[in-house]
Amino acid sequence: MDYKIAGRMEHILNNDKMCDPQRVCDLLKDDLRSVIENYLVMKNEPVIRFKRDKNKNIFFFEIEAERIKPFGYIPY
Repeated sequence: MDYKIAGRMEHILNNDKMCDPQRVCDLLKDDLRSVIENYLVMKNEPVIRFKRDKNKNIFFFEIEAERIKPFGYIPY
């Protein structure tokens, strides 16, 4: 019985997280920052916006970079 309650709580928490667009934006911002920093020197924090369009969830990412980090030789 405890497992049913724990499973239900996990479902509720995951559902709440996905139904709160601002919370999703905050989580994406934190996750993407670590990836972006591998490729770019950011000038400021990334901006993530959310828009609901009919049945679609649309996210906009804005990143201002001072420069692209060098990768060395990248073959074509």
